[in-house]
Amino acid sequence: MLCVACGPDIVYEDSSALPATGWPYGDSLTYTFPVTDTSSRYDLVLTVEHTEDFAFQNFYVRLNTQLPGGTQRIQPLSLQLADNFGEWYGDCSGGNCTTEIALQEGTRFTELGEHRLVVTQFSREEILPEVTGMGFRIVRH
Repeated sequence: MLCVACGPDIVYEDSSALPATGWPYGDSLTYTFPVTDTSSRYDLVLTVEHTEDFAFQNFYVRLNTQLPGGTQRIQPLSLQLADNFGEWYGDCSGGNCTTEIALQEGTRFTELGEHRLVVTQFSREEILPEVTGMGFRIVRH
C-alpha cells in the first residue's frame, strides 16, 4: 500500500515581522515575485499576525499591485479579523493569532515577469501596535 501526502503547491511565500512599536500609518511591505505561467490558476493569500489584544474587528490596508508592463492597480481593503461578537477568525494560541485572508481565488496572471504587491497600513490609527506580522503567498489552485 502506497500513501502519498499532498499539500498545497506553494509557488511563492514571504513574510515580514513588524516593528515591536507597531505598524505605522503609511508604512508598506513589499512582496516581489516572478510569474512564469499565465495558464494556471492561483489563490493569493494574505496572512495577518496579531495579538489577542487587538482592539478592532478589522483594519484597512491599501494594496498596490504592480505588473511587469508598468500597470498599477491600487485598492483599499478591509482585513476582517473577528466576527460581530469579537470571536477571532484566525488560529489563536498563547495570546497571538494568525488569520489567512484570501485576496483572490482561482485567478490567472495576465503577464509574465516580475510582479510586485505593496501592502500599506491604511487604517484610522496612526500606529497598530498589536499587528505583529504580515505574509503573502501564492498557491496553485
